[in-house]
Amino acid sequence: MDFGYGNGVDGVFKFIENAEVLAVFFPKFGQSVVIDVRPKEGEPPLVRVVPMERSIADRLRTIKRMRPALPRPQDIVAVPWVGYVDAIKTSGLWGKVVSRVEDSGFPEAVEAAEKAFNELIRMERCELAQLIMGEQYETLWARPTS
Repeated sequence: MDFGYGNGVDGVFKFIENAEVLAVFFPKFGQSVVIDVRPKEGEPPLVRVVPMERSIADRLRTIKRMRPALPRPQDIVAVPWVGYVDAIKTSGLWGKVVSRVEDSGFPEAVEAAEKAFNELIRMERCELAQLIMGEQYETLWARPTS
């Protein structure tokens, strides 16, 4: 499977292996998971689900606010994920993310990663339910009634 990236998903993996800050965003339901593995003595990596930002510059400012003791990140790898959240695991992307977090030596950060993944699954299901039920969505056109 190509997960919407053609053969480029392996290229995404290479960026993840070297990234200090990664944001995977989900345009379908307007959320992101931010992973910041920059080291700071006594502080675990950041793994948090947050609303999508309008730009990378906005995301960098948000990360600076979330981790004020660290300098502003020099760069960030932003990955748009247009497939289902569960496909992150089957693609191997989430395993790479969790490996980066595990390498930090903070078990609570690994727990935060799993909690974030479960939160993304829940949010996606809520969004799909709203779509099916018609909540927060409007019909563009309807079949004429006779």
